Amino acid sequence: MTDRTTTALAELLEHARRHVPYYQPRFLPAPVTPDDAVAALRRLPLLRRDQVRRERPRLWSAVGDPRRWRTVHTTGTTGAPLEIVVDEAAQRAELASLLRHVESCAGGRSGFSVVHLTLHLASVSRTSVAPDPPGIGLSKWNLSRAWQLPDEEFGPAVVEELSGQVITAMPSVMAALCARLRRWPGRLVPPRLVVLSGEHVTADVRARVTETFGCPVTALYTLAEAGIAGHACEGTDTYHVDEAGAFVEVVDDAGQVLPAGVAGDIAVTPLANRAMPLLRYLPGDTGVRVDGPCGCGRTGPRLRLLSARSERVVVTGPSGRGLRMIDLAKLCRQLDLGVTRVVREGDVVVLEHRDERPASPVQRTVVAAAVRSLLGAELTVRTRQVAGAPHRGGPSASTARSAGEPGAPYAGPALPAPEEIAAWARRVLAGEPDVRAAALTGSALDAASVSRFSDIDMTVVVAGDPYDAYWRSRATAMNRGLATLRVNVTRAEAVSRTPLVACRLLSERHPVVGSLERAGVAWPTREALAAEGRFWAQTAENILWTRVTAADRTRTDPLRDAWLASRFCLDALRYTFLCEGIRVTSARSVLRLAVESGVPQAEDIGHAFAVGREHRPPPMAGTPEADRFLLDALSCVRRLRDSL
Repeated sequence: MTDRTTTALAELLEHARRHVPYYQPRFLPAPVTPDDAVAALRRLPLLRRDQVRRERPRLWSAVGDPRRWRTVHTTGTTGAPLEIVVDEAAQRAELASLLRHVESCAGGRSGFSVVHLTLHLASVSRTSVAPDPPGIGLSKWNLSRAWQLPDEEFGPAVVEELSGQVITAMPSVMAALCARLRRWPGRLVPPRLVVLSGEHVTADVRARVTETFGCPVTALYTLAEAGIAGHACEGTDTYHVDEAGAFVEVVDDAGQVLPAGVAGDIAVTPLANRAMPLLRYLPGDTGVRVDGPCGCGRTGPRLRLLSARSERVVVTGPSGRGLRMIDLAKLCRQLDLGVTRVVREGDVVVLEHRDERPASPVQRTVVAAAVRSLLGAELTVRTRQVAGAPHRGGPSASTARSAGEPGAPYAGPALPAPEEIAAWARRVLAGEPDVRAAALTGSALDAASVSRFSDIDMTVVVAGDPYDAYWRSRATAMNRGLATLRVNVTRAEAVSRTPLVACRLLSERHPVVGSLERAGVAWPTREALAAEGRFWAQTAENILWTRVTAADRTRTDPLRDAWLASRFCLDALRYTFLCEGIRVTSARSVLRLAVESGVPQAEDIGHAFAVGREHRPPPMAGTPEADRFLLDALSCVRRLRDSL
């Protein structure tokens, strides 16, 4: 152990002794010094997950600025996720540890960016720049929306973004990505390095990633609640403990430190986080301390991670390898899938889940690739929906009313199919004599066009007063029942006075009830479209100009800017084509026509569309690329204004 490590440990323990209520009565009265830091730590009891959950408020530091702390969540292996707060120093330390490992594996820090891939619908794509060393881009790319693209679009997008970069991801995500890219016939341009972490890394997964991407593959021992605890040694099956960021022990049930070669529980003490110190924390992993020199030449403590104890394995494959509860929990959290039981029936592994609808194609594809990577490629993996309380974003379940009730929650995931939405709405609107027609429109009709900012637009055409108290309450109940739903109750003549809305309803509609034409919605004249387009262009230009000239562009959200720019561009192009007599309004059709007809900046508009829908990661705020989205939209709107 280095002097630097013991000094950092002493400072952490002294901070906990003085400022953390949970630990204050557990220390001796005397200050902790580097000379007795290890002994002081080992006098403390082990910290288990249930204690962290129960004592969370008392584990917070009484000093520091909570506004600058970040909350991280664990997978909920024991039934509910843990919430840990992390200060800025700990966040910087984790990044520095990652970059040190990348430097040792990739031969330097220059000429690349780090792209972290997720398949978690709730995660938000974003980009920043590392503070030290400066200039390295750091991106988080949520692939769950890009996954909706057809193979011929998904493959090139992924290859272009990952080429020459350092990729970090959970093994299950990379296994699913490898399986998906095998269906794409194009040539892969390799990343610079793939770093696997967050789950047990098997030799099969490493081999599959190496074969698919043709680049070096390494691994980190990471914990959501404790950061990076170890770096994989490429020449052995061990991990070098990251002494700058963590103090790691192998202990028995009583907390006694075990000698090298004896298996026990791994206890981790993150050294940098003062917001919520976790001292001798048991994440649930087992391992062995390894003594002696390492073949790679590095010194310091090493660990060999072991397979989990038998009670933590939920199913085994033909080779005897097991699927651990922690791996299953992490996978479920990524996919928002409420798996409650896993059984193996010969060469078939069945994952039973309690959700309000069957697993989506994306969920089935990803979970199958991940399970096969852990248990064996020869297995068939299936999902089976079972009766019970529905899963809601984690292992804990909640109840829901019947979907037949007005205002009842819609039984679907974050990306429901139009047929499911229409069937639900049809049940809710059943027996309403005033309804003449109802239809869905917008991005909800095309999974590849949905962004995190998208609404599910439904227009309900009624014969009576759409603004009376009855319809206000009905629309409110429907909006409450389906996330992001936007119900517009109107009359046919009101739709006819909004030409673009009428065109989109008639062109893109997914029927729910009745017929829009029979209800009196007619295709508008070119003159009506042009008149509305002139007024719209003036309003749009003012909005975009205000946003482009904001005082501090570095504080804007490039993801939202890209989405906003693509919306203005799409409407400008819709007006342009409709006024030319081309009855096309869906986003993907309009973008394709823009390219085919040679519209200026059509490819740039397509790029804004891709970023806004997270088909590609966003640029950093305040950069020329981020500003380009709004500037291109402004040019597109001005061209429409000048043409009308």
